[in-house]
Amino acid sequence: MSMRFSFTLDDEDLKYFQRLLKDARRYASDEDPAAIIGAVRKVVVDARKTARLPSFAEEAIDTLEALIDMVEDEDWALPKASASKVVAALAYFAHSEDLIPDHIPGLGFLDDAIMIKIVETDFKHELWGYRKFSKFRGGAEQRPWTKVARERLPRRLKEKRDQIRDEVSLRREKAQAREGKGLFRW
Repeated sequence: MSMRFSFTLDDEDLKYFQRLLKDARRYASDEDPAAIIGAVRKVVVDARKTARLPSFAEEAIDTLEALIDMVEDEDWALPKASASKVVAALAYFAHSEDLIPDHIPGLGFLDDAIMIKIVETDFKHELWGYRKFSKFRGGAEQRPWTKVARERLPRRLKEKRDQIRDEVSLRREKAQAREGKGLFRW
């Protein structure tokens, strides 16, 4: 038997989580990005070792791992400014003090999952593009061991990456336009 729980965070709840994230971003500027990524990778590994990880936590950990992969993926080559923003957001998970201790069965990852959802929302377009690129790369060459394929693959990946980045920019612009409708802008 499974049960579904749904809850809503009001503006004050969201402000609280966003303030935590903002503090983490501020502290991240003084830290080594590789150390932040290493610490968050450890969080992912430790979470995956948990005997029974709730499905909402598994989804959150998958997102956290995708953010790390997006920063580290040389083929994707995330622009430095974007990578810095992602690493700054990841800093929360490198040093977070949990509201709900992770060892509490079923609920221990709830606060982390909420924060991951907020970060995922901030980078939803970039994550969409990265996942699309990764899927393309997985099937880009039928015979990657051949010389022709090895020579052709970097060009194909660059072309696809550029195309997807253009799509990401367009998606972001459309989203900003939708969010801004009805507002007076200078």
